[in-house]
Amino acid sequence: MKIYATIRPVSRGAALAVVCALVLPGPASAAASLEVMQELGSGFGKVSPFALAVCGFAIVAIMGVFVVFEIIRSDSKQREKIDIGWQYFAEMAGLKRLTPQETDILRRIVEQGNVSSADMVFDSSFIYEDALEAFLKDNARQLDRDETQYALLRGLRLKMGYAHLPPEVPINSTRQLEEGMPVSLIDGEGSVRKGRVMEVKEKTWTVALESEIPPTVAVGAAVDLSLLRSGDGEYVVRLPIMATRLGQRQIFLPHTRTLERKQLRNWVRIDVNIPCRVTVMARPEGWTKENGGPGVGMVLEGRMLDLSGGGTCARFSSPIPQGCKLSVNFDLPGTSLRGVQSEVMRMTSVLKGNREDFEHNLKFMSMETAAQEKIVRYVFEKQRIDSQMRGPIKID
Repeated sequence: MKIYATIRPVSRGAALAVVCALVLPGPASAAASLEVMQELGSGFGKVSPFALAVCGFAIVAIMGVFVVFEIIRSDSKQREKIDIGWQYFAEMAGLKRLTPQETDILRRIVEQGNVSSADMVFDSSFIYEDALEAFLKDNARQLDRDETQYALLRGLRLKMGYAHLPPEVPINSTRQLEEGMPVSLIDGEGSVRKGRVMEVKEKTWTVALESEIPPTVAVGAAVDLSLLRSGDGEYVVRLPIMATRLGQRQIFLPHTRTLERKQLRNWVRIDVNIPCRVTVMARPEGWTKENGGPGVGMVLEGRMLDLSGGGTCARFSSPIPQGCKLSVNFDLPGTSLRGVQSEVMRMTSVLKGNREDFEHNLKFMSMETAAQEKIVRYVFEKQRIDSQMRGPIKID
């Protein structure tokens, strides 16, 4: 009641001043405004500190109630979103024909990977790999005691379509590598060993080398690996060797997600074994005699190891420095290609026994459209035949 008594005079005075402002023009309006200020000032002066505290507490309480209400509403929406995500998760698990064991382990992957909506693991290989990484880290000891769980994870990956991604989707884990992919392995001394991805499991993956495993490629040694993915690009990574199987020339490697995508290929590239002849047309800019290499006009015989509409990898007994311009001659079934202008983009040394050869990545320059179409047709036809005849890799 005391509060009401102190505020009431202010209301009367303020109301009177407002009426005067509406009725009286000019000076009367100014006088009314002054009276309003005086009445308000005198009114607030009569309000007790206790009343102000009560008013402030009431305002804070109202704001607190509003905040709590918003939090509850937000949590309700979040729970509803989570429930919908799990509903879609169950539907997708059914569509993918996951077994109860696969569904259960996938649920654990989602939960331990903190996926915001459970169904998202079916939409993105990146989200799945992130969640799987967290799951493997938290359950490493348990999985090592029961390695059948790794087989279960591999079957799950196959059903979800994350074992073989389309070429337009970059790989982000070595668990997505495909068997048969070409691999170049470089040991600590810089020697290059050729091989292929032989087997990919959820715990490790295996490379089968074309030649014997040298002493420099031993358990614990770190090696650089370059993997070529058809229709996509080149991926490089440095990994330690976990184990070797000398008789079968196999190297076992750990999985990683630190793959570096070096380049995007615009052409499908296939392995070939085609004789070729190159003529050196020009040395690289800034070349001096100390740089070495063949002179202009020199002809070298070699073999092409792979081929695409944009270039080739060719092996010669002599090194040709990077930047050299070449004229390349080679034959394809039913056609001969002469004077294909190329440039050396990269050169690596390859040791085989006591012999050292040199592999050169050549980029085709200013090729006629007709000649390029012949190469592309040959590449796609050979790729089609190889895919029909390709079986599991066998090493005697």
